[in-house]
Amino acid sequence: MTKLFDARKVNKVKLLSYPDVEVEMYDGLLTEEIGMLNKSDNDYDRGIEVLRFLIKSWSFVNEKEEALEVSKESLGKLPAKDFMFLMESATKSLDFLGQPKRKS
Repeated sequence: MTKLFDARKVNKVKLLSYPDVEVEMYDGLLTEEIGMLNKSDNDYDRGIEVLRFLIKSWSFVNEKEEALEVSKESLGKLPAKDFMFLMESATKSLDFLGQPKRKS
């Protein structure tokens, strides 16, 4: 019998504005996360949620030098070029969502 586990791979990326920050991103979403994206009202919120789901960790810290949570608030503080860079990385892993359905 095979145990069900998170089989996604993790890729590391560097941000353009923060070259010393390392971001670990999953290479895809889980099925339940795709369902949760459908509850978002607009593309911005969907983009934030995609990044929240795909970013496993990053090396940003808060004022107390504690790991900064990946949240809507923290993602909203990123320069637009870094947000777009992360969205491009996310889009590559979500290409299958836009593929046409196969004919049987």
